[in-house]
Amino acid sequence: MIKILLADDHPVVRTGLGLILKDEFSDAEIDECNNGNCVWKKIQCTEYDLVILDIAMPGMDSLRLLNNIFKHKPDQKVMLFTVSNVAIYAKKYLAMGVKGFINKEAKPSEVRLGVAAILSNKKYLGPDMKHILTWEDTDNQASTPFDNLTIRELEIMNHLVNGKIISEIAEILFLHISTVSTHKANIMVKLDVSNIVELTKMVQLFNNK
Repeated sequence: MIKILLADDHPVVRTGLGLILKDEFSDAEIDECNNGNCVWKKIQCTEYDLVILDIAMPGMDSLRLLNNIFKHKPDQKVMLFTVSNVAIYAKKYLAMGVKGFINKEAKPSEVRLGVAAILSNKKYLGPDMKHILTWEDTDNQASTPFDNLTIRELEIMNHLVNGKIISEIAEILFLHISTVSTHKANIMVKLDVSNIVELTKMVQLFNNK
């Protein structure tokens, strides 16, 4: 029997994904969490074959959560489940230890394929990622402007383009407003944009490639 931890702050998402998983792995035991703090507590006391993690949840932010998970259990299999464009930050999270990504718009067949691949000790990126990243890629040079951003900057950038203001981002990520402001300024410099409109257009252009 395999044990899976499914973490997303939307009950309907957890229910739908749980049904997909049960259809493919009928004997799977599935635990659920709706925030990062819950995930960390369960990780410390339970052995999971796979953790499927929404990249943006209340409680402990994904950066700190993943750092904690891989420090505590370096071999833990983690798949990120997200509506964000994974191509922008895939390399960063893969370097941390994440085994794959599934977009929330993916078909059930792709979800089953990705989960099966990771459980078989493989890495998985959706078909839309093949033209951007290969597993054999050893080039350390930035291939996109976003590769120059840190994971924290990528997190904050995603919140900015999704309409969040600095105070909201600070609350979500448990950071000081001044810290978020500094990260925002660094993002603008690194990407050579002057405002959120230009930043959003840049992200959208990359998403549509």
